Amino acid sequence: MSEPDVAIRTRALTKRYGALEAVRGIDLDVRAGEIFGLIGPDGAGKTSTFQILGGVMEATSGAAELLGQPARRARAYVGYLTQVFSLYPDLSVAENLRYVGELRRVPVHQIEQRGNRYLTMFGMERFTERLAGRLSGGMKQKLALACALVTEPRILLLDEPTTGVDPVSRREFWDALAQLSSQGMTILLATPYLDEAERCHRVALMHDGRLHRTGTPAELRQSLGLERLEVRARDLRRAETALAQRDGIVDVQRFGDRLDVLVREVQSGERAVRDALGDAVESVRAASPTLENTFVAILRGLEGDRRVEPFPDRRDAERADDPIAIGARGLRKTFGEFVAVQGIDLEVRYGEVYGLLGA
Repeated sequence: MSEPDVAIRTRALTKRYGALEAVRGIDLDVRAGEIFGLIGPDGAGKTSTFQILGGVMEATSGAAELLGQPARRARAYVGYLTQVFSLYPDLSVAENLRYVGELRRVPVHQIEQRGNRYLTMFGMERFTERLAGRLSGGMKQKLALACALVTEPRILLLDEPTTGVDPVSRREFWDALAQLSSQGMTILLATPYLDEAERCHRVALMHDGRLHRTGTPAELRQSLGLERLEVRARDLRRAETALAQRDGIVDVQRFGDRLDVLVREVQSGERAVRDALGDAVESVRAASPTLENTFVAILRGLEGDRRVEPFPDRRDAERADDPIAIGARGLRKTFGEFVAVQGIDLEVRYGEVYGLLGA
């Protein structure tokens, strides 16, 4: 990779906090104009890496360069969105933009021009006078991004920008990132969502302060050399336990009402599944591994195959005649004239993991 193609480069980057080594000698190259995702569990060292690249914190050793300059000297070219949005709740949308722009010495007429452009891009042009503290989570996220963009940076650093944001706002946020990338902006982001990582040009897996895999999402999925079987069976808990102990089964991961079973080869893998489960098998379907399958399998290898036990399927004997743990009928909640909940009927059974989806 030639020098002009590299927007972000680290070499042997290390950060220690006393005896704790949070970042352990990472080498990273992010190409100009790409969306690069950093994925990894909590405590992997992602935020420390972002703070060094954003010029907020010095590395203990090693080098970090952005656009060929040391990270501290490159801050004028960088927009940095931290995990906690740095907004002033008692200032309006327009006032937050103006404050950030003036702090970074952007001329007033450019602040207004750029602010209007990005608010329009994010569908927020009608909310310029609304206080930031009264915005929804998704709108706060978009305002924080607009504030990071008002200086027109060449590089955008985003540390888990969509955590806690509803799916619709996440999709709109990613549409904006795709548009910015198409205009030549370099974007480095950390995300806990593997479906978001699928939308990056390249991703790197970080664990225990080190980078372990780097490549396109397709390259990472193929790197395991495994196939995936979607298995549905009676009593998933017992099926998971039985398959995890079976020769020919590389990994078993539970996803809702199915098991994702990773195998070396489809036909022999399906035979192993059917031999292990017998008549309990309801269906077996071959599919390509997902990035989440890859991520979990790699982490289990790094952590010595440490597994979480499935949820227990037993409950108190005195409640055995009533399978419903949570029940609601006609549930309604208002705040003044605003109706937040309208006529909800809900039943959740004992031992069930029940998800609520919505914007």
